[in-house]
Amino acid sequence: MSSKQPNSLIMNTGSAINRDMYYMSCSFVDRTFDEPYSRLFFYQDKNKDKWFYHDLPDWHVVSTCFPPPTSGATRKIYALSEEGYIECFSRDAISVEKIQDAGLDPSSKMYGYVNKIKHIDGQLYSCGHRGQIYRRNESAWEHFDDGILQKNKLIIANTDMSFMESVKLSIDETLDLFDIDGSTGDIYVVGTDGFLANHNGAQWHKLPRLTAADLHCIYISSSGIVWVVGSQGTIINGSARLGFKVLARKKIDADFYSVTEFQNNIYIGANNGIYKVIDNTIKKVDVTAKEVSSIESKDGVMWALSSEKLLRFDGVRWDEFVHIDNQQRL
Repeated sequence: MSSKQPNSLIMNTGSAINRDMYYMSCSFVDRTFDEPYSRLFFYQDKNKDKWFYHDLPDWHVVSTCFPPPTSGATRKIYALSEEGYIECFSRDAISVEKIQDAGLDPSSKMYGYVNKIKHIDGQLYSCGHRGQIYRRNESAWEHFDDGILQKNKLIIANTDMSFMESVKLSIDETLDLFDIDGSTGDIYVVGTDGFLANHNGAQWHKLPRLTAADLHCIYISSSGIVWVVGSQGTIINGSARLGFKVLARKKIDADFYSVTEFQNNIYIGANNGIYKVIDNTIKKVDVTAKEVSSIESKDGVMWALSSEKLLRFDGVRWDEFVHIDNQQRL
């Protein structure tokens, strides 16, 4: 099938459910970026039909989240649109709610788009453009960004600058948060230009910038070390209490998007494949993949979502799952 046909898919973001099931958001190759449309797939390896989906027209889903299931409760999975709409999907019901201030809808505060949804110690969090951070309480989403949120106007009139110069200055000075993770009383956010901050349970503290690279993803290892990866081959690790150090920067011609721990090793999803950290040395894994936006260990396997296929690693063998509409693209 030609990559120009309308049902050819780009796999954008996803979450592992267990060792045999994965949830992902996809878009269509032939649609332009300003025509949002998301198709949400369950891949079920043990099911004969494998792929199951539902559509979210007019949504650009940027993040998904699968909270650990609790005994006796129905499993739920969440999808976040850039405008701050959140779909909660389960076998019992589908519901949609809105982070009121997020996005660029007329009813919002015009702070801009959100980028990530995460489940941290029983609560949902979201972060995004201009330092937006939200936490869901029992009834609604509330701001969790005191000291981080940029409330000033996007473009400030300045008689010494042209309009386009003012726009460029606004872009350069605007903070975009790409990820949030941690535990209650020890939560981290990362974003543009090496931004890193920690919430200690009482307030946010901006941590020293160790790089000018954009930081894309946070992972807390089993030993409590915080791993952060970003553009230009950037890897930072440490903690707010002990301090952070740069493990790698500009040594590898790749942008890092995602990070996880599997069988006591750190794995990184990148624009040009998957990398592994061995004794503080970064080595590329012998598997072909592009734009690995999500990498996650779950139930004894590691899942990796690339733009064209889904991969699973059991420690010995890589399995590759290609949607039928993409088989001619590879």
